[in-house]
Amino acid sequence: MNKKYVTISLMLVLVSFVVPAHAVQLDVAIPKGSEEFSPVYTFTRIISIQYSEDSRLAELFGDVQQKILFDLDSKNAAVLIEKINLQLAEKSFVIVDDVSGEYSATITPQVKSVSIEYKITIQPTMKGHFISDNVLDAQWRGFEILDKVPIETEYGIIDINSPMAAVSQMPELKQYLSDSEAMQVLELSILDASGLELSLSSWESMFDPTGKMSEAEEYGFSGTVITNYSMGICTVYRGVCQDRDISVSFERDGEEYSIRSIESQDDGTIVIDGYVQESSGRTESFLVTDDRPENRPPEEGQIPILYTASGAGIAIAAGFFVWSDKKSKKISTEQTGIDPSDLFSVAIGSAAGSYQTNRGTAELR
Repeated sequence: MNKKYVTISLMLVLVSFVVPAHAVQLDVAIPKGSEEFSPVYTFTRIISIQYSEDSRLAELFGDVQQKILFDLDSKNAAVLIEKINLQLAEKSFVIVDDVSGEYSATITPQVKSVSIEYKITIQPTMKGHFISDNVLDAQWRGFEILDKVPIETEYGIIDINSPMAAVSQMPELKQYLSDSEAMQVLELSILDASGLELSLSSWESMFDPTGKMSEAEEYGFSGTVITNYSMGICTVYRGVCQDRDISVSFERDGEEYSIRSIESQDDGTIVIDGYVQESSGRTESFLVTDDRPENRPPEEGQIPILYTASGAGIAIAAGFFVWSDKKSKKISTEQTGIDPSDLFSVAIGSAAGSYQTNRGTAELR
């Protein structure tokens, strides 16, 4: 692994550190001329169940935190590689020939609730992304696995695509919930990266000139810029972030419960070495060049909205200054405070030898 790839990967790690966890988060760096690349997909979901303190569910979950944690690799996750490749074969030239990652599920009981936090990191090794010398396949970004993904682990066979997998480690609890409405939430697939298939024209793109700096040569940069594509950023013209929030009420043995699944919207960051423009034809791709491309027109609707926001700001500022001017004039022309006719003078001077000071103050009558 060369220094350039390490540097770009470090940049992505720093970005991941400050970005909140999402339903799926994609981070990938594609160095110039590379024969393979390794995107990192991080799937995150939090499920909470509300119950009364003396309920059967409170008894079954107990009061001790439990955690399921194991690694993913090409040996135990061959079925995962197969299912991703089946998805990619329908739209992309890219194939996956290796994978690494980690699965974790943490069950944390509280007095009147329990939370189950899922985090699955998948880092596939992808090849075949060159359509031509300077055109890269871009349709590998998203996939959605609806089937079971059974992985052999020290805990037994675990379906990493099902939230029910964590609950399945407690047989009585699994049986208690298995035929309830809670399964509407506990059977929703976790490995859903279809949101990353958002059209490339809707991704944000930015040229970063860092690679052209002489100091960057020791890290193996090509001498051109780095292009950064990102999605999932909430802006004035993109709209407010939309979380995925699903709540279901259910009843068991006369006891009422509620279950809730929370995920934030998908986000992604793709870093490519060079000047990059997207092609959004029948097949989406990245066109990589060493020279700066012609400036593209701003997105429709972006400028009017920004001008509207600026105009609103100017109007508010003007209103403030008018109000402030009137306020200052009122203060300068109207009497406020104590009426001088209600005051009388009192001497406070004292003698020092032959010198008498003449000092005084005012007091209310």
